[in-house]
Amino acid sequence: MGESLRDGARRPGAGGRRRRACGIVLSAALAAAVQAAPARGAPEEGGESLLDSLEFGGHVELATEHQRNFDLDRAEDDDVALVPVELQLGLLFDPNDYFEAYLQATLTKQFVLREEGEDEDRNTELTLEEAYVTVRQPDWGLSLQVGRQSFEDERQWLYDAELDGVRGAYRTSEFSLELSASREAQIAQDFLNTVDEENINTYVLYGAYELLEAVTLSAYGLVNDFRGNGGDQEVFFGLQSFGTIGERLSYWLDAAHVRGDEAGRDLRGYGLDLLAAYRFDAPLSPHLILGYAFGSGDSDPDDDTDGAFRQTGLQGNETEVGGLTAFRYYGEAFDPELSNMSIFTAGLGARPREGLSLDLVYHYYLQDEAADELRETGVDAEPTGRSRRLGSEIDLVFGLEEIEDVRISAFIGYFMPGRAFEPGADDALFARIEFEYEF
Repeated sequence: MGESLRDGARRPGAGGRRRRACGIVLSAALAAAVQAAPARGAPEEGGESLLDSLEFGGHVELATEHQRNFDLDRAEDDDVALVPVELQLGLLFDPNDYFEAYLQATLTKQFVLREEGEDEDRNTELTLEEAYVTVRQPDWGLSLQVGRQSFEDERQWLYDAELDGVRGAYRTSEFSLELSASREAQIAQDFLNTVDEENINTYVLYGAYELLEAVTLSAYGLVNDFRGNGGDQEVFFGLQSFGTIGERLSYWLDAAHVRGDEAGRDLRGYGLDLLAAYRFDAPLSPHLILGYAFGSGDSDPDDDTDGAFRQTGLQGNETEVGGLTAFRYYGEAFDPELSNMSIFTAGLGARPREGLSLDLVYHYYLQDEAADELRETGVDAEPTGRSRRLGSEIDLVFGLEEIEDVRISAFIGYFMPGRAFEPGADDALFARIEFEYEF
């Protein structure tokens, strides 16, 4: 679950990821590969060699991002544009097959632009994104990684975050097992500002087995221990599978059960996510996307059991489906956490050329139990609790990689609220364009 040069080119952020913004991003990132990932392949080559064992690499990214009407009320002037200027540098020391060290830091200057003219100058940030050492015994398939490191599963359904911790792994050609203990920002992440972080310890046991050449089955247990918060604890048990069946059908499957305690109530929730893409043998190489996700709700908020599913809080919910560009598979604008909700997804896409893709994706959202709150979404408005119909969204995703070392991506999300929100609730629009050059 380390980060390669290609991975470093993902849109900014982890977990909560990029907030809706209009920005300019200048970044340079090293591609570092870590063997300790059960669900990922071998590290990619990348970066420039300074010495035989010292490398660097990077990219420059320009982006413009905008949110409109995310409170679902046009009468309020809430349109916001975020303009960050970011410089990211990384360094990899890889002297042999037994040892590796990686360092990545980011300098950011941010401004907020609002339509009513009340611009806000945000703090300059100097953050340490990753800093770890890895020791390996390749003959035995063992590795140990210590420090701030990237945790990321195949679809970012479990986690997409940089955590401080220890991670050990055992790997063979068909099987891998990983055990980790970590905490977010155990050591200060921002050296220029004081940021309050929750004291959450995260423990993960993750095993993966390659059933077929292109099909992987994984099982895991994950514990979030909320230290200093009344003994609250979340315990996740789950299965993941992803791969390609035949030459044209790709799929992702996640199923999980959460137990534990929160605010004196027992947790008993379950969630399921299945997404598939089928590529046709036809002109323009079209593909069809179908998906269904479900997170249980709480049928009785007044008893001692909370039946609502929730994700880990470290998730990113972003991946490539049929095209070249990774996008939010629960919606670019609404972007909900899977909790008390069914999400129906259908999409059509095409790859007219090897380096060009276009996807049109539709989402329909329905609460499992009518409730007057949502755990986490992109929009700021809350439902009324009088209807389960949250609404629908149409997304357009564009990717272009026809010029060497250059990537252009565009994302448009248009959310249409349903009866679950106040009568007359207005539509919301999200748009982002990215230009990226790798060197």
